[in-house]
Amino acid sequence: MAENIATGPKLPPGPKITPFELVAELLKGDPQIVRDPYRYFSGLHEKYGDLVYSDFGVGSFYITDNLALIRKVFVAEPRNYAKADAYLEAAHFLGNGILNSEGEMWQTQRAMVQPAFTKSRLNAFISTMLETGAKATANLPSQVDVSELAMHIALENICRFLFSSDFAANEKTIRAAVEFGNNFISRRIQMPFKLPVYFPSVSNLRFFWHRFELDQILYRIIDERLASPKQDAVDLLGMLLLSEKEKNGGKIRKEQVRDEIITLLIAGHETTGYTLAMALWLIAADSSLQQRLRAEADAAMASGAVDFEKCPLSEAVVNETLRLYPAAWIIGRKLKANEIFEGYLLKSGAQLQTGIIALHRNPKYWSDPDSFKPERFLGENAEPAVKQAFMPFGAGPRKCIGSVFAMLEMQTAIYAILKDYHLSRVAGAEPKVEYLFTARLKEALPVIFDRL
Repeated sequence: MAENIATGPKLPPGPKITPFELVAELLKGDPQIVRDPYRYFSGLHEKYGDLVYSDFGVGSFYITDNLALIRKVFVAEPRNYAKADAYLEAAHFLGNGILNSEGEMWQTQRAMVQPAFTKSRLNAFISTMLETGAKATANLPSQVDVSELAMHIALENICRFLFSSDFAANEKTIRAAVEFGNNFISRRIQMPFKLPVYFPSVSNLRFFWHRFELDQILYRIIDERLASPKQDAVDLLGMLLLSEKEKNGGKIRKEQVRDEIITLLIAGHETTGYTLAMALWLIAADSSLQQRLRAEADAAMASGAVDFEKCPLSEAVVNETLRLYPAAWIIGRKLKANEIFEGYLLKSGAQLQTGIIALHRNPKYWSDPDSFKPERFLGENAEPAVKQAFMPFGAGPRKCIGSVFAMLEMQTAIYAILKDYHLSRVAGAEPKVEYLFTARLKEALPVIFDRL
């Protein structure tokens, strides 16, 4: 892989697009990468290979599903690559929390947050997750919008994990702010030409209003905890405040605490809510699978509670949902220096993108890749044979810190629902997915809930 750049390495093949062609496509509406990213990425790789280059009329972009390069970037040499420019736009909403920070600051933040996600703490939180699921599903109608239900469950769980309480009174405000923020940031990422974020356009002003409303809620929570610190270290907010005091001589950087909390709040509910909704829709097509999940949970019952470590089918269902419908559908990095990979020049400053949604359906790594087959994750011949072909939470040292929390949360919610209901699909109801900074459902997704 190591060659001398002076020998004149070439750029990988790829589409040639002028700025005028790009503008023309944008004027027609959402480009294909937004409408149907799976077909877009798989089409590029089918035509040009596993490493594609284009300037797309506005910059330097590499798109890859080459597992050797993915392993190099995310696992073997992650320090040689920065976060992609898209994260600069996300910082307008998330600030400089654990998702956006880099280097020593990120290492410090990771060390502050990591103790909250230990196995013992997460296992202790399972009863709260089950309580949330039972409460949310107590009196459901015969037809349920699983997107609405899943988002509610996910938001309540993450609020109780972060703050030791739910925020039912603030749910509407929080969800409206997150929805608008995701849409706003995503559109800015997609636009090659845009107004400065502080220009007083209607869209910019609406964004800052939603951010202000969310900040008011978060700063009030922080101030209340500082005024009554007896809950310190009980929940994640308490742990963050204690760590801040220890590292800063008793001082609290409230803005930094806010950045960490909002990052975990958004990452912990919108992506999980989307995945849970898709899992329920997929399960609804298979009565036999639902029965096997109930039987597995019953067999894993110990001391009145389900031991989810003994529920491999439940875990496989969530993994297969993440494979087909990854919320983090694209992950990007930025090259810090010129380098050569397999004879091709990778240019300093260029964006390197991995289309996770296409990687997860690549027939080189998955049999019958477009089908929902949870069993593919089970047994001696489990797929994929190559680890980095499945990375719904990223990979390497920057793998999502809340991945185990998210898996447990979805398993407990599915159990809470299937314990009391049989699910079936509504004729003609199909998911309409919107691919923004993360994927989400664009419209309601109804599923029939028949009480057992």
